[in-house]
Amino acid sequence: MRVVILVVDGVADSGLGLVRDVFVAANLLRDRIDPHIAPFEVSVRASRPEVRSAYGLAIDADPLAEVLDDPPDHLVVPGFGVVSADDVVEVVTTMGDLPDVRTLHGRGVATSAACSGTFVLAEAGILDRRAATTSWWLGPVFRQRYPDVDLDESAALVVDETVTTAGAALAHLDLALAAVRRVSPSLTEAVGDYLAVGDRPRQAELVRPSLLPATDPVLVAFDQAVRDRIADPLDIGRLAADLGVSKRTLQRLTAASFGMPPVRYVQQVRLERAVDLLRSTDLSVADVARAVGYQDATTLATLIRRRRGTTPEQIRRRRLAIASSWPEAATDSSGSGHRTG
Repeated sequence: MRVVILVVDGVADSGLGLVRDVFVAANLLRDRIDPHIAPFEVSVRASRPEVRSAYGLAIDADPLAEVLDDPPDHLVVPGFGVVSADDVVEVVTTMGDLPDVRTLHGRGVATSAACSGTFVLAEAGILDRRAATTSWWLGPVFRQRYPDVDLDESAALVVDETVTTAGAALAHLDLALAAVRRVSPSLTEAVGDYLAVGDRPRQAELVRPSLLPATDPVLVAFDQAVRDRIADPLDIGRLAADLGVSKRTLQRLTAASFGMPPVRYVQQVRLERAVDLLRSTDLSVADVARAVGYQDATTLATLIRRRRGTTPEQIRRRRLAIASSWPEAATDSSGSGHRTG
């Protein structure tokens, strides 16, 4: 399989590295799995002979236009090492390679992107009327800019015919493994084990509403009101009225920006706070439930199981296991307990 990786100035070092590591591992293992599997030929392409990664490393690249007459099997677009959705939009709106990306896709080249790289495919029109995902914290801006895309940022990986999209940074692993799976499922399993990938969570288990960029002042006020009253019963209609909008308007705004109704957003905020309390305090599950607006531990446990695929006890055990794995602080001769270097 001939694979082209399209990079831009500021490409995320981790994303690019993870994609390349998967293909390197696949080449190392392919003879042991099936000697008939052809090697993966990977090239890096860009609009200039040299680009800089987000960490400033120089990356040699060949022009993407060179492969138009002899298209590769797969085009991969890693994410960018930028910190805001506005930065992502600026990158994609100034890219000169978008026409070539469209041309390659139109010629049947399997196309994939991860994290902020999914904006490249969306900007090129490749994701219109397709199911896709992106990094969950980019969801509001993505949904607003590309309303014709069927976005599900709760998923870590979405495959829609020949187009594959993946979520946040470490989802580059899922993206590259999906490309290998097109050649050999057995090789994919071997590569996953070789790299100790393990089970990959859905992004829905990781979403933190406090990190979602609000795209409307009403949503900013809504989020703050939910947090201020998190322990109290909330009536969405009354809350909307307090914000000076109708319940229907609030529902439209949360759907357009967050991809969920107001009630679901309230649940997400409560869940985020509950998980933080389980990880950072010794409060009982019942006390945590009351602190985030639920009457009993059973209701909270059901929500955690449904949204995170785990239990309050498992969340707490994981926190204790991580804490116990750290070396104990060394004490000085005076017993003051200061950690030594």
